[in-house]
Amino acid sequence: MRYFVIEGTPNGEYNATNKAREDVETILTKNGVKPLYISSINGIQTNKLMKWKQFFAYRKNTKIWDKDLSNVNKGDIVFIQYPLTNTTTNLDKVINKYKEKGVVFVAIIHDMDSLRYKPEVQGSMLCKRVNKEDKVYLNAMNYVICHNPSMKSELVKLGNSEDKLISLELFDYILDFEPKKFKRTKNDPVIIAGNLSPFKAKYLASLKDLGVNFNLFGVGYTDEMGGPTINYKGKFKPDELLNHLEGGFGLVWDGESVDTCIGGFGDYLRYNNPHKVSLYLTAGIPVIVWKESALANFITKNKLGIAVSSLNEIKEKIEKLSDKEYDEMLKNISKVSSKTKNGGFLTEAINKVKE
Repeated sequence: MRYFVIEGTPNGEYNATNKAREDVETILTKNGVKPLYISSINGIQTNKLMKWKQFFAYRKNTKIWDKDLSNVNKGDIVFIQYPLTNTTTNLDKVINKYKEKGVVFVAIIHDMDSLRYKPEVQGSMLCKRVNKEDKVYLNAMNYVICHNPSMKSELVKLGNSEDKLISLELFDYILDFEPKKFKRTKNDPVIIAGNLSPFKAKYLASLKDLGVNFNLFGVGYTDEMGGPTINYKGKFKPDELLNHLEGGFGLVWDGESVDTCIGGFGDYLRYNNPHKVSLYLTAGIPVIVWKESALANFITKNKLGIAVSSLNEIKEKIEKLSDKEYDEMLKNISKVSSKTKNGGFLTEAINKVKE
């Protein structure tokens, strides 16, 4: 039998992370994988005086995993979305116990927090915990479905054997409806969709100086981001968003500066596949990515958009792009989107997993 673990759904109805995990469950179900419910608890305490209690919850979750895995048998495959929804201490010991019984474990990575968290921002204690989890938990897995070759290299550095690592290439973006079609041109505003919070995307305050029109969608918008070239379009749930994405390109950028991607979230683009890329491509929108990002080669090689070193290059790059080249991007994206909206990338990855 093949199972996928369900711990629960992350909070936030406008949160794309929610969409990503739900899509994985949908694709696995479509491929005949059955749900396996792990009744772990959240355990997070916001009251500093009660903080000590959360560690007991984390330890309790270990026993819950051990109990709820007791019905899996030799040869069964268990898919786990990573990182865990609910923190669990010593999960590697539980996994190793059942591996000895012949159970195969597969991690599907959404994020590697050890690559994006910084002690000066998230705190040293949290960074210490996620660094240990990424190293120990992922090493315990039989297979790890990671984002791309760059993330694969980092996993090898953490001690994982290369033959157990499977590159996803691109996240899927499941749709059960046909989104609104927009007539797009290269001169339409550049779209930015997602978390607009200054904590994650401080660069947004400098967009007004680029001489480029932008359409912004998402939570966290502040008046400081406004200007004559900036149009805030509001926030929408992931599936609703596709019917509002007017624009010629979708931008994938993070960090503090328009000059390059820096800071924890900016530097993380060197390793991850942002779910935002899949959103844009599924909607039929060419993308603009950072030239040093992990996905830059995939985007440029397949002619799905353009790569820039700085956002100051956008205006000139778009002006130099011919209408014919832009139309070719639209045609190439149509082929990729037919795969992302049907779960093609993850299906290929899980088919590489063997008992």
